[in-house]
Parts: sequence; C-alpha cells; structure tokens
Amino acid sequence: MHDLFRHIHVPLVAWDRKQNIIILNEACAALAGRSVAETVGQPLETLFPEERRVKTMQTIEKAAGKSKAVAIELLHSNGGVRSGIWTSSVIDADEGGRAIATIASIEDTTERKRLEAQLRQARKTEVIGILVGGIANDFNNALQAISGYIQLLMMRKKAGDPDLDYLSQIDRQIQRAAHLIGQLLVFGRRAESRMVPVDLSREIMRSEETIRGCVPPPVSIDMRLSHDLRPVNVDPAQIRHIIITLLTNAHDTMPDGGSICIETANRDLDEKFCRFRPDAFPGAYVSLSVSDTGCGMDAETLEHVFEPFNSGLRNELGLAVVYGIVKNHNGYVTCRSEPGQGTAFDLYFPVLEGVDKAETMEEEHREEQGLQRGTETILLVDDERPILNTACDILNQYGYRTVTAETGEKAVEIYQRDGEGIDMVILDVVMPGMGGHRCLEELLRINPNVKVVISTGYASVEGVRDMLGAGAFGIISKPYRLVDMLKKVRDILDT
Repeated sequence: MHDLFRHIHVPLVAWDRKQNIIILNEACAALAGRSVAETVGQPLETLFPEERRVKTMQTIEKAAGKSKAVAIELLHSNGGVRSGIWTSSVIDADEGGRAIATIASIEDTTERKRLEAQLRQARKTEVIGILVGGIANDFNNALQAISGYIQLLMMRKKAGDPDLDYLSQIDRQIQRAAHLIGQLLVFGRRAESRMVPVDLSREIMRSEETIRGCVPPPVSIDMRLSHDLRPVNVDPAQIRHIIITLLTNAHDTMPDGGSICIETANRDLDEKFCRFRPDAFPGAYVSLSVSDTGCGMDAETLEHVFEPFNSGLRNELGLAVVYGIVKNHNGYVTCRSEPGQGTAFDLYFPVLEGVDKAETMEEEHREEQGLQRGTETILLVDDERPILNTACDILNQYGYRTVTAETGEKAVEIYQRDGEGIDMVILDVVMPGMGGHRCLEELLRINPNVKVVISTGYASVEGVRDMLGAGAFGIISKPYRLVDMLKKVRDILDT
C-alpha cells in the first residue's frame, strides 16, 4: 500500500479510528507544505485551519460513509489556505460497521476558485459599467441644471450675503455627486483616460510631498523606486489617485503605526505567470507595488476587495476605482494579504513600445485671468430646457448672442437657414431623435469649418473619439462650471 501511495500523483491521506494520520503520499504532503515523515501520526485535524477544524471534521466524518465529495480548506505550513474537494471512503470497519481506517483523495481547486472569482469580478464590473453608463447622462444633466442655477444665484449675490454660504454648500455637494458618478464610470471602464508617456518613478518623485502628506506619523513611507524604468502610457492624474487611495487605505489599517513601501520595477510577464490569470497577458510591464505592515485581510474579505461598497474600508469606492483605472490602462492588478501579515497591491502597466525615454508631462500653471467678453453668436443645442436657460443667461451676461435648439433636427434647420451668422455650436451628444453624432455630421456637411464643442453628461469613449475625429473642436463634460464653459467658448472662437 505504501508503494501504491508513492506512485499516485493525486493527493491521498488515510487515518485511523482515533483520527490520526496513518499514511499519506508526497502529493498530499506537498499540498500542505510539509514532509511525509512529519505528518504521519499527527491528528487529521491539523490539516485544516484552526478556526474551522471542528466543523470540517464533522463534515468529512458524515461524508466518509457515503463516499460523498465535500469542499474543504487545507492549512499550508506557511499559514496560507488551499481550497480542495475532499472525497473519502471507509476502507476497513469493525463488526459493528464502525470505521477502523478511512482514506481520502483531495482535488486542489485553489487556482480554479481564484479564476472563478476573477471572472465574477469582471462580470460585476461590466454590469456596473452598463448600469452607470445608462444613467450617467440623465444624472449629470440634472446636476448641470441644478448647478447652473446655483452658480447664477451666487454670481448675483454681494460679498457677505449670508445666502452665499448656503449656496456654496449646495454647489460643493453637486460637485461631490458628479465626482461619485465619475468614479463609478472609471470603475465600470466607461471613462476615458488622458494618457501620456510617463516614467512612473519620476512621476512619484514629483508628487512625493503630496504622497507623504497623505500618511501622517506614526506610519512611515519607504520608497524603492527604480531609476531605469521603461516608459508607460498612463494618465498621471489617475496614477496619483491610485497611489493616494492605496496609501490612505493602508494607513487606516495601522492605527498604532507601521510602514508602507512604494516600489517600482521593470517586469516581464511570461506564459507561466499568465496561464492562471485570465486578465494578464505576456509581455513587458512596469510594476507599481504598494505594501504595508497592517492588519491584513482574511480570505473572504480579500475575495471581494475590488468590489464597490464591499471592502469594509473607509473609501467604499476606492479600491473599485483603482481596479477600473488599471483596467482602463490595459493593465493587471493583484492583491496579496493575510491576517496579521499586511497587504500588498501589485499593479502592472504595459510598456509603451517605440519610445526610448518617457518624459513626465509638465503640468501647466496658468494664472487665473479675468473672463473675456464676446459679441459672437452661439447656437446651443440640448434637449434639457433648464440647461439651455442657464447657458444662455451666462453667455448673454458676457455679451454673446445665443440661439437655442432642443433637438438635433431643429439645430440643423437653424444652421441651414442662419449658419453664416452663427460663430459656434455647443452640441449635446445624447438627445432623442437625431443624436449629437448625426447632428454633427449634418452641420459639417453644411459647413466643413463649423466650430462645434461637444457637451455631454456621458457618452461612450468610442463615441466621443469618433465625434472629435469627425471634426468637433473639443468637449465639455457635464456638470460643468459656467466659467469653464465661458473659457472654452473663448478659446475655441479665438482659434
């Protein structure tokens, strides 16, 4: 029997009526991270995590007499947990039918469960993205109407007016709501990133003061940044958001102090690494790792760590947005954690081919200039009358003449008739009937040089790119600040 056990690659273990292990093969010992010699004679329950031993032993004892397969978890010697399917049978019994010896085979399902969890996560992300994308336009249109009226009221109040504070509070909550929907769009991979060639180490060093400010004592930050990184194509603002989110969450797990390590490195992911990781593809990457010495997470929390409102962390959307950002960058993200052993997030961004040296995009620091007035005529196209009213109000205040249309068909009709006197069009993307894309095509057919700015509460990334590629001059996302709209109008008219 010993020779038979040695030559079988399926993990096998047998135990006596006292529930002590009498024999096991190398495959089973390896699954538990032990040697055969140190495991034989030990209680069978030592194979299982301590907090689940009683329940697991009861489950396999009931299943043994029926040769029934049950799901179990095995304790690895390194403290980790492996998942498996346990199928046991009685191989010797006394005259009363009580088991003298029982044998079990174990199928290691750890990787399969991890793959299933990743697929579930991908499906949830897709569903949330579809849901948010469906409501984002109407939601942001409503915010734009509210925000527009609030801003107009604020402009008409004198300094020191007690109502200004209330209006400012309302305005801040509108921006908070807009930020929330924006985070959901990022998580659902429905938001476009503004990507430029970047050296991740250099980008982190440029933001070092901000990064360290996110983590007050007694938590310390150790930066291990490679100075020979290959370039990656990323959105610097979103990368900073990722780092700040991970640092904030790490800090929250160390109320009594600890350390956080930020590390960058060049990495090449091979077929072996990617084989059991459906979201990863072989190739050259730059890795960004953020690890901490905090309290860590148990297996159940870890499984749901990238789900919105389900991580138990202070920022309920934080890690979900991190996941969405990395996916938007065609990257790959993993989380490693065990109770009492800290947590590590490993993010992989594909290397930008054909670029020898990445230079971090310099941020523009422009002094705030006074808003310029104008006398041009602007055609506003939107199916929401409150949005048209507020836009007309502010534009008229600054000298512009406005013409409005609540449908794409009406806009084309107006431009066909009066196009020579219209200097610019602000065009909503999502409208009933003739949508923004078709309306843009018709306007360009009438006048290939027409200046059109897209205004949208949400449109697909591909749709926006198509409209910009077709000839639109720019985009302004709802809910927008009225002063930002004025600046955009002036910039486009002056081009």
